Amino acid sequence: MARTAPVRWDKHAITAEVRRRGSTLTEIAIKAGLHPSACRTAVVRRHIAGERAIADFLGVAPEVLWPKRYTTPSPWAKRILAERESASQNGRGPADVGAAA
Repeated sequence: MARTAPVRWDKHAITAEVRRRGSTLTEIAIKAGLHPSACRTAVVRRHIAGERAIADFLGVAPEVLWPKRYTTPSPWAKRILAERESASQNGRGPADVGAAA
């Protein structure tokens, strides 16, 4: 009987599926040209390149493996986005075009 991939992915399910397929997180990282610990890091916290490498290996989108990481922006991302919006000059009133001195 063939094994089916788990519907709910957590760090243990991801690691187990990688092992079932005959690899390790370190091997996946090295083959992807990343630091050997990149995929191990991605399993427990945000590491975009490591997440992508694992997702490619498993044939599943990163959004499926880590839905919470991709549905709501982190506090850090919210702050960066807010800073970018406030730094934009597009939303400000008309430019000061007074007479030259």
